[in-house]
Amino acid sequence: MESQHPSRPDAPAVRPMLRAVLVCDIAGSTAMVERLGDARTAALMQRHDQLLLQAMKLCHGQLVDKADGVLALFERPIQALDFALRYQRGLHELGKSEGIELRARTGIHVGDVMTWANHPRDVQAGAKAVEVEGLAKPVAARLMNLAMPGQILMSGMAQNLSHRAAGELGERAGRMRWLVHGRYRFKGVPAPMLVHEVGEPGIAPLRAPDSGDKAWRELPLWRRPPVIAAEALLLLTLGAGLLWSTFRSEPAIAFAERDWVVVADVQNQTGEDLFDESLDVALRIGLEQSRHVNLVSDLQIDRALQRMQRSGQPVDRQLAVELALREGAKAVILPTVAEVGGRVRVGLELIEPTSGTTVWSHYGEGKGRDGVLPAMDQAMAKTRESLGESVSSISATAKPLEEATTGDLVALRAFSLGVKARYESRYEEAWDLFEEAVRRDPEFSMAYLRMAFLRYSDNDGKGMEHYLGLAQKYRSHLSEREALFLDAAARVPEGPDPTLRRLRVLSAMYPDEYRAYYNYAYFGWTGGQRYRESLEQLAPAVTVQNPGRASAAYLQGVLHLALGEPDIALAAFERAESLGVGGDRRAYAEALASLRRYDEAKKILASGTDTGSAAVSFEQRLPAISFALDQGQWDQAIGEARRQAEQAPDVSAINSWVAQGQLLGLRSYVPDGGLEADLETYLRAQAGMLADGSRFDRRHLVFHVLAAGWIAAVQGRDDLAHAALDAVDSYPELTGFPANADMARVLRAELALQAGEADKAVEILSSRNAVGEELYLAHVLRMRALEASGDPAGALAQAEWLRSHRGLAYVEFNSLNILQPVNIVESNLALGAAARLATQLGRKELAAARQAEFDSAWPGQKNMDVVARRFGAD
Repeated sequence: MESQHPSRPDAPAVRPMLRAVLVCDIAGSTAMVERLGDARTAALMQRHDQLLLQAMKLCHGQLVDKADGVLALFERPIQALDFALRYQRGLHELGKSEGIELRARTGIHVGDVMTWANHPRDVQAGAKAVEVEGLAKPVAARLMNLAMPGQILMSGMAQNLSHRAAGELGERAGRMRWLVHGRYRFKGVPAPMLVHEVGEPGIAPLRAPDSGDKAWRELPLWRRPPVIAAEALLLLTLGAGLLWSTFRSEPAIAFAERDWVVVADVQNQTGEDLFDESLDVALRIGLEQSRHVNLVSDLQIDRALQRMQRSGQPVDRQLAVELALREGAKAVILPTVAEVGGRVRVGLELIEPTSGTTVWSHYGEGKGRDGVLPAMDQAMAKTRESLGESVSSISATAKPLEEATTGDLVALRAFSLGVKARYESRYEEAWDLFEEAVRRDPEFSMAYLRMAFLRYSDNDGKGMEHYLGLAQKYRSHLSEREALFLDAAARVPEGPDPTLRRLRVLSAMYPDEYRAYYNYAYFGWTGGQRYRESLEQLAPAVTVQNPGRASAAYLQGVLHLALGEPDIALAAFERAESLGVGGDRRAYAEALASLRRYDEAKKILASGTDTGSAAVSFEQRLPAISFALDQGQWDQAIGEARRQAEQAPDVSAINSWVAQGQLLGLRSYVPDGGLEADLETYLRAQAGMLADGSRFDRRHLVFHVLAAGWIAAVQGRDDLAHAALDAVDSYPELTGFPANADMARVLRAELALQAGEADKAVEILSSRNAVGEELYLAHVLRMRALEASGDPAGALAQAEWLRSHRGLAYVEFNSLNILQPVNIVESNLALGAAARLATQLGRKELAAARQAEFDSAWPGQKNMDVVARRFGAD
């Protein structure tokens, strides 16, 4: 979860990242100054700085600070070690030229750090350009303090990763000595640390550092004072263990349930190109059926390779081991496929990453292309058992790959490429590849499921319904995990409750299924208005193991904004940016607009990237209406709303319905001669589509009919308002979706208000029994009803609520944000209402403050028809 403390508006963005941290300090610097004098020392330090910066540049390091020793960050531990070796040799040569001994103590560790750039004014005042915090920094400092002059000490993780990449040091690698000095305990740190030294003979001490008050070497048991009983017990245990291991072998790998595994690329030794993409995805799908094993995803691997500056490099054995150590995985699976004696053999090699040794190798064989997937099934079952999964669990979840995916390898390859294109926002290409997959195998359920999601992104309700139906028809070709996801997707038209229940089941059975957490929060927002609950459910998705955590962090921002927490929302959006979120930035821009920081909002909006979806791209234009409204630019907003209503039919039917509804909502504030006729046409057209509309469209159609009914009630057309209520009364979507139920109450309350029955309106608005938060518009009606019923204090409380929840006015989904322009208008009118109500209650200071806000928000509001119609001539 994000911090609950609001950040400064100009606070720098904090960026978490995995880095090698190096800390070093020149030994005996004070004695050097006393010996050389100030002038010679200054000249020497100038040469030292040149040496330091040159070595830093050669090794691609980031120098953070050199005021009191050196603090630097590197993408990879081998780069940090390369720098340390160059620096130590350079100091050695520099000292010889001055006739002194010049050596540094160096510590290197790998871990997560938080970095942020200080504001230029803070830098001018003496702050560093970049700040670094995180546990890795003090650990590296402890290693440096332990080191002897000229010594480079490394943590186990840093040494492991560096040793595997030692070939990058060139000819120097042959001169290096790699030593293990044992475990050391550090003051204030509960767990001991394995300390390694890397150095060049003649320069490095190459011996264990001495123990002291702040760090001491942990003695092995055999060097401690002997205890006869303990020794005897140990010998007995060893003997029993030897006998036990002789008669029963256990996996030589420390793997627990739900530990993580890195899967290397398939090593294809057959010359058959078709195996390259298809077997990679088949293996992943097969292993994901397990409830015992968690796989480091392809996306997570891709991003790790980017951080390592090795993007696009094949994930072979060595790189897979390095990735496992970096990502905290407990095992590596190296798949191979070869042709042996005219048969295809699939091998899965299980590797323990710390030592890099193979602990198990399992094989399966088949005949030709048709036998490769069954062969992989055989090898996978044995590998899962070697990782400690029970035979019963494997039997229950190991559906054959030909059943869980497809037996057509060409179709599987097309599917694999389609998934990759979808993640990279190449929607059209993804669609074409999925189409090819189902053309090859018309029963490929997993491909139909992905096609349904693409239709959903384009607001094509009938298309989504069609492809979900095909996925359901062939659901026997899905793994248990995918079948659960299909069940949740199929329940979306029924409302949030059944969808969220299925997603809870999915996350309970497969805790690493981050789509379950994300989609729970997404549908909790868009379907259930359950903003706080959605935040809680989303928390597991914002973890380093989730490759989609940037999107999860972004959704956190949306939910905090809906809850009236704009500062926390901005922090979440900034975190999403630091994690590399892609796609549009509309909600981020709307958070800034809710705080009336429009220039910043427009810049963020412009920074969004194309998703490849025409519907999504069109929806990013809504701020052109709402930002103008929020600044009192009424004519500009109406003009843009008309343009969008004219262009929306080229995008999708739903986008057209929404754009027309948004325009009608704005016209209702300053009615023109054609409003009533256009409103009646719209309402009856939407109602007429209810019977034949898709289940996915119907939730929107119900809302549109009710919204049009509310506008009719405001205009005094009670007949149309009652027709709207009658049109939707028999449809389950009326009560299945909280937004629809809320809109019906708003319409009934408006009818009561127009009839002069303010108390009845208050009662209607108080009768809500749905889970989750209300529509923003419901609070508007409650404010008006309470004022009309003679309760100015209650009305003022509602006006203040509307003022403090402007973020909800923007991000409330209702039906594809059809009410956003209305909400924005009402959020500003609430300021004028608050000023009037505070005046009635004798709260002069509050009245003056709210009137000043209103004047600032809408500078020309005294001449605006919408203000005159709401508040009259005064």
